[in-house]
Amino acid sequence: MAGRQRTPVRVPLLHRDHRRVRTDRRRAVPADQQAVIHLLQATVDDVLDAGDRLLGRVDGAGAEQLVDVADRDAADRRRADADRRRTLAGRLALRLLACAVGGRPPSAAASLTVDRTCDRCGAPHGRPRLAGASASTSTSGDLVLVAVADPAARVGVDVERLPEALWDGFDEYALHPAERAGEGASSPGDADIARRLQIWTDKEAVLKSVGVGLRTAPASFRVAATAVAGGGPSADGSGWRPVAECDDPALRTVWTATVDVGRAAAGSVAAAGPSPVRSWTIGDVSGQG
Repeated sequence: MAGRQRTPVRVPLLHRDHRRVRTDRRRAVPADQQAVIHLLQATVDDVLDAGDRLLGRVDGAGAEQLVDVADRDAADRRRADADRRRTLAGRLALRLLACAVGGRPPSAAASLTVDRTCDRCGAPHGRPRLAGASASTSTSGDLVLVAVADPAARVGVDVERLPEALWDGFDEYALHPAERAGEGASSPGDADIARRLQIWTDKEAVLKSVGVGLRTAPASFRVAATAVAGGGPSADGSGWRPVAECDDPALRTVWTATVDVGRAAAGSVAAAGPSPVRSWTIGDVSGQG
């Protein structure tokens, strides 16, 4: 990105023995660490391959058995095979992370109840709900990003592959007037696309955090462009940025942070306040790390 660089959320933010949270030891995260936001980022292929290895299957058959009927139906409704695989990987990744955080074996993934009932129409395409936790998922291209946290965290995530160009009208729809004229706005080519896409993922994560999605116009609010050190309930909150301008009171309490998902993509996590973040790998959550 051009202009001032946003601070990625990086581990170590928690200083503890990795072995204490290995899924094959089936230990739950200690109660005094429940405010932690747990993030898993992976590729679609890595998630599906992990499912196959767990059950000794091939070609995604293992992943299909580690999710429930609703997840399989959601994947099967996708016409393109790449879309079907991406949907299946996103569903499985959330289940594996939830099992790891809860101290369950990855083989129990299909038994988790994940409610995706839409608040508006009742169809099974709403944000995921887990008993005793807040959760969020996002997929784009070959990337998967999922999060699990304490219910009070109201976590939201978004990931987007960097496109060759943004669609016509993007700035008017997605960017606050101050963001259209902000630092880096005149940068050419990929740098400006990356800057604008990062703003988009910030806002998507914020709107997922409060549970309104794109029913709130992204251009109606602005997220601070630089991190505010020490501004929140966590001592490790230096990478987080608040919603700086908005008309909706629900958005004023939300913070966001950049997730490092590589140079060819943008990623963000949002929550009710700055929180420590623990990053997991697909090997961690599948017991194959």
